[in-house]
Amino acid sequence: MHLNISSWQRNITLVKVIFWREFNSMYRRTCLGPLWAFVAPAAYLCVFVFFRLMFGLSNPEGVPMIPFLFSGLSIWLLFAGILNSAFPAVVANVSILKKMPVPPLVFVLASSLLPLFTCCVYLVLLEGMLIYYNYIPGLLHLFIPVIFLLVFFFALGLGLLVASIAFYRQDIIQVLPTLVQLGMFATPIFYSPAIIPKSLQWAVQINPVAECVGMFRQILFLGTFPDWTVLLKVLLIIILLWAIALPLFKRITRYVADIY
Repeated sequence: MHLNISSWQRNITLVKVIFWREFNSMYRRTCLGPLWAFVAPAAYLCVFVFFRLMFGLSNPEGVPMIPFLFSGLSIWLLFAGILNSAFPAVVANVSILKKMPVPPLVFVLASSLLPLFTCCVYLVLLEGMLIYYNYIPGLLHLFIPVIFLLVFFFALGLGLLVASIAFYRQDIIQVLPTLVQLGMFATPIFYSPAIIPKSLQWAVQINPVAECVGMFRQILFLGTFPDWTVLLKVLLIIILLWAIALPLFKRITRYVADIY
């Protein structure tokens, strides 16, 4: 029992150390520092506004464009940031694995906290936008962290699966950025799901990120609680994903220190 507690304390400490190391290394020797975290969403917003104006896309009635775009973008950047960092997180810390018995999952978890922290900062900015557009935050906004956690665990589970495959065939790492970009356009981030043909609506319904974006916007702009069936469906998909990804990741990463 004492060993288990000591192991947990060591792992938690390691997560904190890696998180702050990555945070500092990302913004060290930069003029803007953490403000660089806002450059990517600002660039995406400019591109999305251009596409929307060019193709004449409209918002749901009464919803201002910038908060509508930024709400979807916040969710997607959280998902993409975690997914892209899973495999590099383990490889970058192989030296630690060779020195001490640490579960590789610790490194993936630590690297995923930075996108989560950034997303929380985006949420504060988004709430400011909503107040500017006369949307008064209500008690339902307390449910927003649950939606963020759903995206977090879905991205983390998918990241574990991708990392497991990448340890054998790194081709997936080469194609992953392209797949993430295509996934962003296939998810209702800068457009309303209402414009998707009925014959393709099933693609949105099986996409947990798309469903989380929909629930997020429902709380922000409609002030209504998400559909329980959608919430439970997303939760079930995440549970099934982890049931596959976690055992596979543990089995494969057992030999990572010997390979790298």
